[in-house]
Amino acid sequence: MAPKYRLVYFNVRGRAELTRLLFAAADLEYQDQRFEFGSDQWKELKPNTPMGQAPLLYVDDVALCQSMTIARYVARTTGLAGRTPIEEATADMIVDGLDDMQRKLVAMFNEKGDEKKAELQKEFVGSFLPQFLGNYEKLAGAEGFFVGDSLTWADIAFFNLMGWVTPMDPAVLGGFPNLSKVMDNVQSQRGIARWLKERPQTKM
Repeated sequence: MAPKYRLVYFNVRGRAELTRLLFAAADLEYQDQRFEFGSDQWKELKPNTPMGQAPLLYVDDVALCQSMTIARYVARTTGLAGRTPIEEATADMIVDGLDDMQRKLVAMFNEKGDEKKAELQKEFVGSFLPQFLGNYEKLAGAEGFFVGDSLTWADIAFFNLMGWVTPMDPAVLGGFPNLSKVMDNVQSQRGIARWLKERPQTKM
C-alpha cells in the first residue's frame, strides 16, 4: 500500500513550495496542511516536531523535517532525482549550488533599511546574478534540462527559486537561452502547470 503524505507548513510558498511542485510534477496525492504565522495550531504542533521547525513531511506516521531533505526524499520517491547515481549526484550539485542565490535573496528580503536593501539588490542584480546565471547556463543542456534529457528536481528547484528573481527583472534570462528553456519545460509540465494555476495566492 502506498504511504500517505502530509506536508505541514505556513500559508506561504517559502521553503515548502519546491516539495509542492515535486508532488505536482509526479501527480502524487498529498495533504497540503497550512497554518498562519503565530497560530495556535503551530504552537501546539511545534513541541512534537523533530527539530521544532517547519516544513514537515509526514510519511504515514514518520515525520521528516529540513526542507531540502524533504524535497530530496520526494524527488527520489517519484523518480525525479535522476536515473543513475551520477545523475543523482549531478542533480544534487545543481540544487545545492542554488543555496548561494537563496542566501543572497534571504538577506535582501530580511534587510529592514531601505538604503541597505537597495544596495544589496543592486549588487545582486548587477554583479552576482550575471555570473551565477552564466555558470548555470553552461550546466543546462540546449534542450532545457540540467540532467540528461528529462525533467529532474534540479530543473524544478531552479524554476522555483527564479520565481523570486524574475519579479525584480522580468528580462533577467534574456541572454540565457538554455535557462529560459529550463523555465519553459518546467512550467509547461502538465502537473506543474495545473498547480501554478490553482495554488493558493500568498504574499510569499
